Amino acid sequence: MFIINSLRNILENLKNNDYYWLKLKKREAVMTTAVMSHHKIDMQQESLRREGAGGSRILASAATFPALKRIALATIHLKKGGIREPHWHPNADEFTYCVDGKALVTLFSPQNICETMTLDKGEAVYIPKGITHHIENINDGESNFILCFSHETPEEQNFSSALCTMSAHVLASTFGVPETTFEPLLEKRHDALISWKREVTKPAHASIPSLHKINLDGTNPQIAAPGGTGHVANRHTFPAAQNLSLVSLRMVPGSVREPHWHPDGTELNYVVAGEARLTVFSPDGEVDTFTLTRGQASTIPSGYFHHIENIGRDELHMTVFFSSSLPGDIGISGALSAYANDVLGASFDLDPKFFAALPKISEDVLVVRGGG
Repeated sequence: MFIINSLRNILENLKNNDYYWLKLKKREAVMTTAVMSHHKIDMQQESLRREGAGGSRILASAATFPALKRIALATIHLKKGGIREPHWHPNADEFTYCVDGKALVTLFSPQNICETMTLDKGEAVYIPKGITHHIENINDGESNFILCFSHETPEEQNFSSALCTMSAHVLASTFGVPETTFEPLLEKRHDALISWKREVTKPAHASIPSLHKINLDGTNPQIAAPGGTGHVANRHTFPAAQNLSLVSLRMVPGSVREPHWHPDGTELNYVVAGEARLTVFSPDGEVDTFTLTRGQASTIPSGYFHHIENIGRDELHMTVFFSSSLPGDIGISGALSAYANDVLGASFDLDPKFFAALPKISEDVLVVRGGG
């Protein structure tokens, strides 16, 4: 027993040693493809960034990330007083997750329904296509958001540019004022995207609820496994989500999201914190293994076999979006257990005893700690 405990102590010391982690990184480099994966994009590229007076937006659409299908991704960074100006998306729903900070979001819908809500860290808001909305940073510092769209090429109409396309006569007639009233606005003719104001709005209440909003990270996790947790916002848990769904996934170091696939939804991952390794197996036989770090994203087509692994020292936090409001999930632990050992033996050209030694699992294990 003394020898066993000593060995355990040695292994534990190694894991806390920088040399151990350096060796591990070298092994991972061998396992990871040398070229940039076409399933992966770095959302910190300056070429994707558009700056405004009050912050910036980074957008990954089919134009810059061709692997995207029925889904797109953006991040928004707002300075203190920053505003993502009022706008709408003609062809896409939007699902926005607050990474940090605090915001006001106002939605204006048909039948003249106007609704303002707060959006805090860990909360998410769902906005149907065509609905006017804005995001206003009311935090004393910066605020950051991850946005998912239900189209690979989301369109947008911004107030600042849309109004300038109308004549003074049309605008004046609409509002019942002299045409000269709109001369300053029409002379601007610009697309603000992200603007700024000096005074930060202070809402009357610290938290303003809405049926369009979910306190995602504040709920009990629907996925609670030895290797991590998942807070799920789909059509069942959040009825407002009609065309997209979201999982706030957290995995402990060394854990594995078991190999699986989604029959009816494209997956779009974004790393909020930590380091992940993914392998994607395509129908054409391609095996694509790559790593993701903070600020990087990946997409996995519907039905493609893949896994996620936390290869860092710290917790891995990812937002996992799907192009379906209720995506199916089939894990290899349950799928393999569904078939007889002789069927599996014939398929793999192995003695059925090999599969007899594996446990039969009636439900997918989802997220497991590494090493069995």
